[in-house]
Amino acid sequence: MNINGIDLTNLSHSEAVAMLKASAASSVVSLKALEVQIAEEQPQANDEQPSTISENEYDASWSPSWVMWLGLPSCLHSYHDVVLRRSNLASWGFSIVGGYEENHTNQPFFIKTIVIGTPAYFDGRLKCGDMIVAVNGLSTMGMSHSALVPMLKEQRNKVTLTVICWPGSLV
Repeated sequence: MNINGIDLTNLSHSEAVAMLKASAASSVVSLKALEVQIAEEQPQANDEQPSTISENEYDASWSPSWVMWLGLPSCLHSYHDVVLRRSNLASWGFSIVGGYEENHTNQPFFIKTIVIGTPAYFDGRLKCGDMIVAVNGLSTMGMSHSALVPMLKEQRNKVTLTVICWPGSLV
């Protein structure tokens, strides 16, 4: 990503906006956006019959928009600390997927859902698709799902989540 040939990947949002505004005085502005490759459907063999999916069936080829951002270079990751607080031992208000047990490979943890009426919901900064990279400063890399869930539940009144947010999701 660049403006008039100047790389934006190490700039803050406000610095990039300032650079774009400054270039507006020029008669020509050259913008280069990030190119994302979307996987194409594989053609079916001639002997296979195409399957039809009714409106009520889940489309297995669908994936959330944030999945395409997983291939971004790490220099483009946007890390944020989200501090959640609660006054009782109710849920923090989000579900996660990932970890070893999910598919027997070392997968990162992602926010799957946010529950209405909970600390995560009222805080408003966590988004579905955010990747959890640390809890209270402890890296989640290589951690199993069955280790992270109890760790989150054991936190009393406050938890700090370090998350990677994808382009288009604001923290």
